[in-house]
Amino acid sequence: MKQPTVYTKLKSAVFMTFALSTFIMTSSLAQGRFSVGAELAFPQDDWADFVGLGFGISGRYEAPINENLSWMATAGFLSFGEEDDNDVNVTIIPFNGGIKYYFNGSSFDGFYGGAELGLNFVGGDADSETELGFSPQVGYHLPVVDISLRYSLVNDFDYVAFRVAYVFGSN
Repeated sequence: MKQPTVYTKLKSAVFMTFALSTFIMTSSLAQGRFSVGAELAFPQDDWADFVGLGFGISGRYEAPINENLSWMATAGFLSFGEEDDNDVNVTIIPFNGGIKYYFNGSSFDGFYGGAELGLNFVGGDADSETELGFSPQVGYHLPVVDISLRYSLVNDFDYVAFRVAYVFGSN
C-alpha cells in the first residue's frame, strides 16, 4: 500500500480547515471571531536534530467570556521536513482549546497572553501517536490580523511556532 505524501496530507488538512471554518462561520460568527493563519514552527530539544523547519496552517474560533477574557478552539496542520537528507518527516495535527487574556481590558484588541491544552496527532514515515500538549502563548490582536508566538510542549515533540492569521467577523 502506498504511503500518503506530505502533499496529500497537506491537501487533507486544508480541506478539513476549510470545512471547519465554513461550519463555524455560518453557525455563530456573531458571538465571536474565526481566523485562518499560516504558521512557521521551529523544533526544539532532541528532535530538532532530526527534522527541519515546520510549515503549516491553522483555524481558530474565539469568543469573549467577559471584557478581557476569551475562550478559543484551534485546529491545525504542521509539517516538519527532513534535516540533512535523513528521510525523517513529521506531521503534527493539533486540536486545542484554551483561554486568552487581553491586557488592555477589551477582547479582540491589543496585547494578550493565553494558554491552550489539547490533543496532538503526531505522524512520521512509519508510525503515529497521540500526545497531550500544552501551549502558552503571547500575541497582538489587530482588527483583522492576529499575530502570536507560542511554545508547544508535546512530549518529545516540543516546538516554537509563529502564527499570522486573518480574522473574519467583528465585535
